[in-house]
Amino acid sequence: MNNRSREPTPSLVRSLDKALRVLELLAQERKDIDLGSLANQAGLPKSTLVRLLSTLRAHGIVQQDPGTRRYRLGWALVRLGKAAERQFALPLIIHPFLEQLSRETGETASLAVRIGKHAFYIDQALSQNIIRGAPPIGTALDLHCTAVGKMLLSSLEDKEVEQLISECSLPQRTEKTITNTSRLRKELTITRSRGYAIDDEEAERGGRCIAAPVRDGDGRVLAAISITAPTSRLTMDRIPEYVEIVCSIAAQASQALCGDQPEDE
Repeated sequence: MNNRSREPTPSLVRSLDKALRVLELLAQERKDIDLGSLANQAGLPKSTLVRLLSTLRAHGIVQQDPGTRRYRLGWALVRLGKAAERQFALPLIIHPFLEQLSRETGETASLAVRIGKHAFYIDQALSQNIIRGAPPIGTALDLHCTAVGKMLLSSLEDKEVEQLISECSLPQRTEKTITNTSRLRKELTITRSRGYAIDDEEAERGGRCIAAPVRDGDGRVLAAISITAPTSRLTMDRIPEYVEIVCSIAAQASQALCGDQPEDE
């Protein structure tokens, strides 16, 4: 691969593109590499490369041998790789719990993650009912009016929530959609406190959803699982019953994700 001939497109951040090219080169090396050789391979001035490497070293992504001054990949990449591995393994680990959730409730159970300003369903276990909720996998979902969206949004730090709210409009999907930022903040506070989220015909008329968090070993929310059902079956008086089921299975899924087996009751 000729790195000199690879020019970043106008849509890319040039400094980030250069840093990623450097990481690709370091990944190809079987041993540590000196600054001059790396600069030659990357087609970058040494002064530019030094700045890039210093930034990467500050984040633990690159290491420099204090004796030889040569460079190698850093240990932070191991942590990032493990995190990526967990995310790719997420549907595989969680799917049995989606099937269990669908069996116990009779409704469609879904697994969702947040990517940027939207939530996305990445796996499902469909209800056997003829009339059922079956949101397409991969569809971008609003964060402010879906149960999984509100669950994932409520797991973020206040500063990040405020940034997302300021960047996103709050489109009205139904007459029940929350379109006021103050109301949304209150809803997220309630969601955090009780540990689950509800979409009461806020995304689509005639549909209700309940979502609960899937957490890693440090308690961070990685995803949300939910049920989607018509309001004729998921009536308001049945919400407490379904909430208990969704939260219980989400907790079991979190244990499985951490490698723990739920205790027998």
